[in-house]
Amino acid sequence: MIALMRAVQVEILKLKRSLVLLLAVAPPLMLGLMIMAVVLTGNGPESWEQLSLSGAAIWAYLLMPLTITALTALMASLEHGCAGWTWSLVQPVPKTAVFAAKAVVTIGLVALISVGVGASVLGVSHLLRLIDPSLEMAGSPPHALMVGLMLKMCLAGMLMTGLQFSIAHAVSSFATPIIVGIGGVFVSVVATSSEYGVYFPWLLPVNMLASDPERAQQALLTGSVGGVVIFALACVWLARRDWR
Repeated sequence: MIALMRAVQVEILKLKRSLVLLLAVAPPLMLGLMIMAVVLTGNGPESWEQLSLSGAAIWAYLLMPLTITALTALMASLEHGCAGWTWSLVQPVPKTAVFAAKAVVTIGLVALISVGVGASVLGVSHLLRLIDPSLEMAGSPPHALMVGLMLKMCLAGMLMTGLQFSIAHAVSSFATPIIVGIGGVFVSVVATSSEYGVYFPWLLPVNMLASDPERAQQALLTGSVGGVVIFALACVWLARRDWR
């Protein structure tokens, strides 16, 4: 456990010299500006709950998969470039702990960005009420609903995150995980209406908005449990590879 904590600290220090932190700020900002633009044009939903759910849907269906794709690719590129693996894997900690630390930081960043997205949606809702009282909608911003949704989407997205994490760290090409991630988004457009869409990794987060409670529960179980399994297998597999 001590070795893992030290490895996590090292991974966090690496992020200070990268574009990862900028990436963490971009999705909440983009989604907040998008929602504000829609409401100010007079084409927004009729209630604050509908507005919040719309923001959550955009995040889960499009922005979250693309964010995870870029995030994992950027984090892996820190090692693939400039012989980073040579330095990382000679540290006095088990190789498994090194990759476990990377997994922990990745999951933590996805959770942090999800919190930022939820806060952005709710923050824009309050800001719009202050800017123009005539924009007042029915009800009030659903804080508890958004907190629950962001948490569930983060858990449901762990399988997708684990897959992207594995590919990005296993392949030195920056383009490969990007292609896989974007391809997953395109396939999800087709698979949305399929009964098997509840098992497709890129669609699991948006299934948290499903009207059928059983479908949402199945997606949550598949994403969270599958994610833990994929991350565990990836850490063991990557640690046993020959990185010379």
